[in-house]
Amino acid sequence: MAAATQLPGLLLSAHAGALTDRTRRRPLLIAMDLGRFLLLLCVPVLSLLHRLALWQLVLVSLLVAGIGFAYQITDQAYLPALVGRDRLEQGNRLVYAAGAVGETAGPTVMGALVQAVGAPFAILFDALTNLVSALTIASIRRPEPALATPPEGEQLPRAAQGLRAVLRHPLLRPLATVIAVSNLFGGAFAALYELYALRTLQLGPLALGILVTLGGVGALISAGISQPVVRRLGIGRALTFSMFASGIVGLLLPLAGGGFWLAFGALALAQLLGDLSGTIYEINETVLRQSVTPDRWLGRVNGGMQFFGGLFGLVGTVAFGLVAMAAGTRPALWIAAVGNLLLALWFMSTPIHQVQLPLAIDEESFRAV
Repeated sequence: MAAATQLPGLLLSAHAGALTDRTRRRPLLIAMDLGRFLLLLCVPVLSLLHRLALWQLVLVSLLVAGIGFAYQITDQAYLPALVGRDRLEQGNRLVYAAGAVGETAGPTVMGALVQAVGAPFAILFDALTNLVSALTIASIRRPEPALATPPEGEQLPRAAQGLRAVLRHPLLRPLATVIAVSNLFGGAFAALYELYALRTLQLGPLALGILVTLGGVGALISAGISQPVVRRLGIGRALTFSMFASGIVGLLLPLAGGGFWLAFGALALAQLLGDLSGTIYEINETVLRQSVTPDRWLGRVNGGMQFFGGLFGLVGTVAFGLVAMAAGTRPALWIAAVGNLLLALWFMSTPIHQVQLPLAIDEESFRAV
């Protein structure tokens, strides 16, 4: 089930990136919000008609997940035109802060709605949030600049251009390596975290909900401190520092144990500090990627990054599920935690460690693609 959530990103990301570079991004975002609204609306409607079946839920989930992957690609490509390249760090901090607020409040609100009106009708509220999002984006009055040179050619070659651009660029290549390998090891957490918390550590659903909320709190704090960290260290060192901190904190998961409160405390620290350091990395990785990539390439580069993340995430969720079946959940988490720490140590040796803002758009690297 965890692996299935990676499939839409793997199958659609490169093509979504190519489409994003061929069209205006704001209307595309509105269309995707409306698409998610209509898809999610099917669930309460079918429930009212007593026609709701499991295969319909799976289909809606896959389609909504696919649109979600494409939405993130388009959203990150649209942001530089919306806020200006001189305000990329501020714009991304606000975007991630908004996501952290949702992660903090969302589980509690949705849990209350499920209890009050039932799961199918709680999804109605989820559908309405996408409608609100579409109306909000439609209210933006800042004109979107025309695409400089709309790419020509067939869809498949244009989709592959994003993958080549990422692999050939001296800064994008190590960023893509981190996304790929961290998603590979992150597959262990995607597949095993809930089982580990509920069955191995026996923490219970309430404790698990609190842990998820603490992750959102950590992400929200990171949006507030990211700018001072970058100002003090520089964006390159901020990336390496936050990634190394995430690797160290990740060791707390397989170390958790020794009674309820010790186990809960270890996971609480891992969620709070892990999401804090991880979000600092994500904010500045996005800023760095947007800074060096020309506007006309942003969709394909974002799509290429998501493709590598989806591919290795799919492998990781299946592989670590098999490792857990053979050796146990804790050993699988140990492998993933040590792997992430080694990845952080490798990242310190890349050219990104020395990068400073502001960065110029790297037109030369993209001409050769």
